[in-house]
Amino acid sequence: MTDIARPARRTFMCASAALGSAALLTACGDGHSEADTPEALPIPEPTGEGQALMKTKDLPVGSRALAPAKDPSGKDVGILLFRKDEKTVLAYSNVCTHQGCAVTPKSSKEDFYCACHGSRFAPADGTVTDGPAIAALPRYAAAIQGGDIIAYVTAAE
Repeated sequence: MTDIARPARRTFMCASAALGSAALLTACGDGHSEADTPEALPIPEPTGEGQALMKTKDLPVGSRALAPAKDPSGKDVGILLFRKDEKTVLAYSNVCTHQGCAVTPKSSKEDFYCACHGSRFAPADGTVTDGPAIAALPRYAAAIQGGDIIAYVTAAE
């Protein structure tokens, strides 16, 4: 090889690396998914023993909260709650379906929010309203019994 071929090869390799990186970054985008948002997961039937998570009076209609609970193995888990109406409360896992970060009811919008990457979930059904997450939050059976909000926490799937 001559000295003239070396810069051309180096230039070609650098240009290939730059184009490959640009293509990769373009494919990654801004972190928002253009995929169709899957439908909400069905509400499971109550199984096992329910856990009283909080008093009904502490979760007004239309509000959201995070409550501590235990899964069947005794592990601490977070349960997101949404009080849909006087007789209905909905419960979800607080583990983001994107990368497993904690989802919180503390949000500038009326939703559940994952601060790790900005995913947002609808309290009414747990579906993704803004990615990068593309799967709805797992649901738990929940009920209002007397003055308590009860959730039936199942094992993580």
